Amino acid sequence: MYNPDDGYPRVVPELVYRDLAAALDWLCAVFGFRETLRHTRDDGRVDHAELDTGGGGVVMLTTAGDRLRSPHGDPRVCAKVIVLVDDVDRHFAAVTGAGVETLHEPTDKPWGLRQYLVHDREGHLWEFSQHVREVPPRDWGAQARPERGAAA
Repeated sequence: MYNPDDGYPRVVPELVYRDLAAALDWLCAVFGFRETLRHTRDDGRVDHAELDTGGGGVVMLTTAGDRLRSPHGDPRVCAKVIVLVDDVDRHFAAVTGAGVETLHEPTDKPWGLRQYLVHDREGHLWEFSQHVREVPPRDWGAQARPERGAAA
């Protein structure tokens, strides 16, 4: 699913919203994006989604929360850039070798990516990721959305 060798983009913006479910509805209705994936917490709140913007574009959406605060404590982070790299551990070593403090070391995630998170000089979030295995969305608690007009 997240494999750049299969055409998944190497750079994916992720926008942060306070009310992600409402944002999804609005973005699809107003901009004509198509929801392709949604992850809902046990409490019913949507905390991650992905949109097809057409022409191969992808935008991820997430909810605001403590993990997305800037280094200055500002909870109004509006975006995180996700970059897929070939070797996330080597990339992490180069970044930490340059003296950058990261938010966490590379970690294998249930959705098949190995990722770490860092702030840049201005407090923007950058998540560097490596595709390590294919994992169907249902195996990590998300639901793939059928294309419009397709049987559910």
